[in-house]
Amino acid sequence: MDQHAIVGEECHIISGSSDGPRFDPNFKESVDDISNLLLLCSVHHKMVDDQPNSYTPEKLRKIKNDHEKWVESKLKNGEPFKLPEVHLKRSEIPRSLKKINDCKELLGLVAKSDAFYHQYSDDLSKDEVELVGSFLQMVTDWGDFSRDMEPLERVRSEFEIKESFKELDRNGFLVFAALERQVLEKDNKIASDFYALHIAIVRRGDENIQTK
Repeated sequence: MDQHAIVGEECHIISGSSDGPRFDPNFKESVDDISNLLLLCSVHHKMVDDQPNSYTPEKLRKIKNDHEKWVESKLKNGEPFKLPEVHLKRSEIPRSLKKINDCKELLGLVAKSDAFYHQYSDDLSKDEVELVGSFLQMVTDWGDFSRDMEPLERVRSEFEIKESFKELDRNGFLVFAALERQVLEKDNKIASDFYALHIAIVRRGDENIQTK
C-alpha cells in the first residue's frame, strides 16, 4: 500500500527569517506557535509568501480567525459535518473545446470557474514544460485568488498572464477552453452550480486534440 500523501504545508504569518515574508523584528512570540501558523496547500502557500504586500499579517490573521469561527460553529452542536459532493452530468461535459484567440476571453471564463482541468501535449521539451506549466499555474492562481487581490496586484497578474499567453503563441502553442457545469449537492439537496474549466494547450497543427 502506498504511503499517505501530505498536501498541507505550514505557512508562517510572521517569518522567523530576517529575509522571509512578513518578518517583524518586534515579534516576541514563537514563530512556530499555533497562533502564528496557517495550513495551506503548496500553491496558496507560495502565493501568500510571494505577495506579502497583499497578504499582510493582519489579513492572514483575519483569514485564520474567520475559518476557526466557521469550524467552531459547525462543531458546536456536535452535528456531524458532511462535505458537499460534486456530481457530474454527462450532458454537460464539453464534446470539444473552443479556440481562445484573446486572453481577456479566457480570463472571463476563469472568473466563472470553481475548478480546473488541464490538458497539454505529452512531448514537451524542458523549456516548453516551464512555458506551459507557468501559464497554467498563473491562470489557476488567478482564478483562486483574483477576488481577494488588491486592484494593483490584480492588474499586474492579468498583465503577466497576457504576456505568457503571447509567449505561448510565439512558440507555436494554441489555447482551447470550455466550461463544464457540475452540480454541488449537500445532504442530498442541490446547493449550487459548480463550474469546472477545461483548458488545453496544444501545438499549432494538433488542434484536433481538443476534441478528446
